[in-house]
Amino acid sequence: MNPRLLAEVLEPVLNAAEEDDVAMLEAVNLSAEALAALGAVILDRDGQPADGVTDERAVVAALNTHAHTMMQSGRLDDVVEALQLAERIGRLAQFPHHPRMSDG
Repeated sequence: MNPRLLAEVLEPVLNAAEEDDVAMLEAVNLSAEALAALGAVILDRDGQPADGVTDERAVVAALNTHAHTMMQSGRLDDVVEALQLAERIGRLAQFPHHPRMSDG
């Protein structure tokens, strides 16, 4: 997905960074709906479409992709913000924001 389009899809979540948890979860739902409408697919570790992906998991994956893109552009403040949001959403959904965190 185009990095600019991804940023637009994530805009509700990025704008809700300072809001309470209810507002954040509403923003997650909006962003997840946009991802689904665009046909975005979340892949598992083997590169296959993942089954049963929650809204939260889809948005966390999108935030991780967004952070990676920002890192390549040298926008470290944006990287930190995206990863902090991913961690917050992971806590709200009760899962780690990065799959490798659950391997150990």
